[in-house]
Amino acid sequence: MSDNSEWDFMNQKSPSNSSHESRITIDYIFGVICFLLLIPTLMVAFGEFRDIIDFFEYGGDMGDILVWALYTTTILSILLISGLYFTDSNFMKSDSIRIGSGIFIIIISIVNLISRLYDFQQERRNWGFDEFWLDHLYWPSTHERLELVFLGIIIGFMIIKKR
Repeated sequence: MSDNSEWDFMNQKSPSNSSHESRITIDYIFGVICFLLLIPTLMVAFGEFRDIIDFFEYGGDMGDILVWALYTTTILSILLISGLYFTDSNFMKSDSIRIGSGIFIIIISIVNLISRLYDFQQERRNWGFDEFWLDHLYWPSTHERLELVFLGIIIGFMIIKKR
């Protein structure tokens, strides 16, 4: 009875298993890409830091360094934690560490959002932009910075959510 072709389906590999293996590979590749993106991000952050130090000569202050540290920490933590999460690192195996990491990304992104909204308020005053505040959001330099912050919040929630 086991020689019949109708019973062959039991001996075949389930398609969901191969789908699961390809998902693991895609996740791992995405995690490695996140790690690789840390290198150019660090290079750009170092260049920004040097510009901020040079700006002290023209009226910069420690607030500029604090804002730079906040923005740099936000993007670096998003890339690092996402890389750890998608490569199934042993560091992220614990639910408390995974949830804590997601909450950290959400909190730092919200602080980043508040800082950027304050910066936009200052830019509007400095440039004499008296239009409605939302008109300022049409500028690519404005809404692109906000998109990063909102993506950070979304990524934080995705990390908190169990797979």
